Amino acid sequence: MSQELQEEIDAIEAIYPESVQSLASEIFNFTIPNHEEVSIQVSFPAKYPDEKPNLIQVFTRNTILYPDNKYIEEHVLQIMDQIYNEGEVLVFELLGEVDQFLEQYELEHAEEIQKLNEKIEQLHVQEAQMREKQKREAKKAPAPVSEAREIDYTKGWIQSDPIVDRGSTFIAYAREVESVEEARHYFDLLTLDRKISRSAHNMNTWRIKGAKGVSYQDCDDDGETAAGLRMLHLLTVCFIMLC
Repeated sequence: MSQELQEEIDAIEAIYPESVQSLASEIFNFTIPNHEEVSIQVSFPAKYPDEKPNLIQVFTRNTILYPDNKYIEEHVLQIMDQIYNEGEVLVFELLGEVDQFLEQYELEHAEEIQKLNEKIEQLHVQEAQMREKQKREAKKAPAPVSEAREIDYTKGWIQSDPIVDRGSTFIAYAREVESVEEARHYFDLLTLDRKISRSAHNMNTWRIKGAKGVSYQDCDDDGETAAGLRMLHLLTVCFIMLC
């Protein structure tokens, strides 16, 4: 790592504590000031600042507020191109410019976001009503104990071999979905499994390519710090390779 980059990273951490995460010797994840649900992953060439850094990925952990991740990523790339001057560091200015862009983005998409919130709230109400209906029907005609035990909530999922590390056991489950609602629905069903429900942490992540190239993604650490975000990064890398 060059001295200029080290000094710049130290300055950013002093101004915005806990906003910088080192992923490798010259790869960093920066949380955008005033927008903690958005972060950018940047790699720096050995000759930085004489060479321009590269944007690897933009992470938006709130798909309701930022539904079009690709659109945001394209604008961050434009900002990097506009502010970069050979031989000059740019991270502080980049974070400030992205902060201003996101503020404008939220203003311009406020009505769209409100409609999306209302639709999601409506879906939640419908789901709650459906669950209540299922409970009432279950009380009227309870299934025999032997039959209830045969329900396999992991059906349709691809299950990895267990990985044991320092006394903890990790098992991954994966399946294909086509919508945000479907992803949440299947995850809720999966956590009904007796063994899975007793797990200390049930992290999840998903990435969906919608119409017109719009991508939706989200993750949940479930108490395991940064685990969801790291899984989302791996999923994104696989997604890009497959596409």
